[in-house]
Amino acid sequence: MESLAFTPAERVLLAAFEELGVRYMVVGLSAAVLQGADTVTADVDLWFEDRTDARIGEAVRRAGGVWIPGNFGMMPPTIGGDILGDRFDVVLTLSGLDDFATERAGARLMRVDDLDLPVLPLRRVLRSKRAAARPKDLAVLPALEAALAAQEDSEASDRGPGS
Repeated sequence: MESLAFTPAERVLLAAFEELGVRYMVVGLSAAVLQGADTVTADVDLWFEDRTDARIGEAVRRAGGVWIPGNFGMMPPTIGGDILGDRFDVVLTLSGLDDFATERAGARLMRVDDLDLPVLPLRRVLRSKRAAARPKDLAVLPALEAALAAQEDSEASDRGPGS
């Protein structure tokens, strides 16, 4: 999880999402790393329920950043600026998954840098990576599968014998 430790501005942003009631999730490889996958990623993938929600821009402004909602031709939504940099990627779609509301209902709440983050469960990240089937997604499948197996072993141990 140390590889996803947040800067002060990033913590302000994520806290503002919570304070303002912005519905989002950490997804993709960043969600997998938070759940123990032995891989690395430089960015944090965020999936929003409604990318037109004005509270996203307000949260980004509170953190000293810039929000570009992506309504300008082919430009994708962007969170950035001098203070926030370009670490956050806004995900538009996730292959092989249900709609945001359905996936959000099953999100794991994970504590990172004193923040409670809604995180797409590892099993769902794995499903999405398989469905996308891009070379970079296929390359990380062994690490995701190993992390999921370890997670399931740990959960079985926590339940005790005969559970």
